[in-house]
Amino acid sequence: PGPHKRFSSMARAAPVALIALAGATTAASSDLRGAAESSSFAGLGMCGVATNMLDFNDAAMNTFCGMGLDFWWNWATVPRNIYSESCAWKSFVPMIWGTDPANPKLAKTGAAWLMGYNEPDLWGPPPIPGGDYLASGTFAPNFNCGNPALAQNWQQIVMSYKATNPSGKILSPSIADAEPGNVASTGEYASCNASPQTPENHMPWCPGWLRCFRDSVIQLQCGEKNCWDVIDVLQFHAYGYTAEEVVDKIKAWEREWADDLHGRSGRTRKTLWLTEFARAGAVDSADPDGKTRAFMKDIVDYMRASPYVGGWSWFSQDHQSFASFPIKDVEPATATWTSDLIDLKGQKTVIGDYYA
Repeated sequence: PGPHKRFSSMARAAPVALIALAGATTAASSDLRGAAESSSFAGLGMCGVATNMLDFNDAAMNTFCGMGLDFWWNWATVPRNIYSESCAWKSFVPMIWGTDPANPKLAKTGAAWLMGYNEPDLWGPPPIPGGDYLASGTFAPNFNCGNPALAQNWQQIVMSYKATNPSGKILSPSIADAEPGNVASTGEYASCNASPQTPENHMPWCPGWLRCFRDSVIQLQCGEKNCWDVIDVLQFHAYGYTAEEVVDKIKAWEREWADDLHGRSGRTRKTLWLTEFARAGAVDSADPDGKTRAFMKDIVDYMRASPYVGGWSWFSQDHQSFASFPIKDVEPATATWTSDLIDLKGQKTVIGDYYA
């Protein structure tokens, strides 16, 4: 129900019993850190990869570490392997996938960045029996954006992370933003708070999840700042058949969250990260028609020039783990899509070489 990503059981597992990334330090761009004090992020954006195809794959990680990219993440709190390359840890960005009593412990990480909940605005049950939940919004405690328990869990995560790493940077929950019309998660949300999110009775997405979350957590303190303005980055996801579709969504986020991006009306200054994006309809990472590379170029060119976009990560999965889905009522022509930058053998693909 609704346009969301669907994968085989190998993709996007929710972290259940993972240890914290204690003591590791992400090698974030010094230029990007400095941009927080300047007037613009233009030309300073961090370039990364969203994938679980590096999990348990030392050859693929070796290839990633040779590509010169800034970061990677895998929807978990730690890398899933003991890698030979130190960059596997230094460039890793952990995520707290959804609400859980263990989150304060998981947030005790030395990583320079910490990502909030994964797609709490989206219904995303396992696409196959025994598969992984794709979005934390499948569960009412995450989807009910004004839930006091959700705000308190967020407060605990932030306070635990900042106690461990006072200079660490907080990314907001990652928003699927599936509502047509490019509302950038600022739409209606009253019904989201009442949805039980059961198979028989659920909303496919919440149009105003992040606005609702802001209004809730801004009432709590996370140290010297409230639990909204402690956030450094607003993150969201975008998929489209054309680069124009994705750029239009980025522009909507720049427009709708202007107060936060400019640091006005009492808000702290934040930046945007597009933490998942890929071309819908692509079926070959060799890109014989060049359409995926053109798609990449147009979107990355826009983000590099934007004064508000501080980072992005390509969604990198192959046809075994990237099932297609409807976008704006357009049904996919194939059952699966392909976007892998590095294949399972650890080799760079054509689009991977171009992206790097």
